[in-house]
Amino acid sequence: MIKAAIFDLDDTLYGYKALDREAGDRVKMLVCKNLKVSEERYEEAFKRGRKATKDSLGNTGASHNRMLYFQKTLEYLDCKPLSLSLQMYETYWGTFLTQMRLRPGVRELLDGLHDKGIKIGICTDLTAHIQHRKLEALGLVDDVDCLVTSEETGQEKPAPEIFALCLEKLGLRPAEVCFIGDDYKKDVMGAVAAGMHAVWFCPEEKTESMNSGQDYHIVKDYRQLEELLNRLVDEQ
Repeated sequence: MIKAAIFDLDDTLYGYKALDREAGDRVKMLVCKNLKVSEERYEEAFKRGRKATKDSLGNTGASHNRMLYFQKTLEYLDCKPLSLSLQMYETYWGTFLTQMRLRPGVRELLDGLHDKGIKIGICTDLTAHIQHRKLEALGLVDDVDCLVTSEETGQEKPAPEIFALCLEKLGLRPAEVCFIGDDYKKDVMGAVAAGMHAVWFCPEEKTESMNSGQDYHIVKDYRQLEELLNRLVDEQ
């Protein structure tokens, strides 16, 4: 029997990729218009800035910080780094956060878990500040009993420390927890290594042709996930 369900956030509870593209395009338009640079030059500078940030900061939450990406982008465009970086940051997240929507079935699933007394956790890479803002935008603030970010632990999934902190905050044993995420290596294998039940969320894959592993399950939507979690909750 499980007593808690821990969810990855990005691309699990909502779709990340389309929002990232839309928000990124808005920033590109802003910079190209204000600095009179070509889209190609901007894109090259952004790629360099993003890579430089990740190379410098490694496997940490700060390596995802958009402000750092944008600051370095402006440096590579030979501009003063503060000239547009804050406006770029606010344009990106303003676009992103206002268009976020929960995946179909998430609200119903969480309500059902609450009714059964199941705790809800969020375990996510990235910085705590922006993940708090995402959860607020999605209307999930009152649903979450436990939040752990890679910024808080200093390491990203699948590092064992991030899963251990989730268990510590929940006050539960690994066998009493189910972890749900879209990334096989980070979410599924990380949870399996921690001794948790694990679910691989694959909405864009042909899950009919995929087999659940010995230590994890595969679902393609929240209807399937609800059925699975109900079984795990009811197991003696």
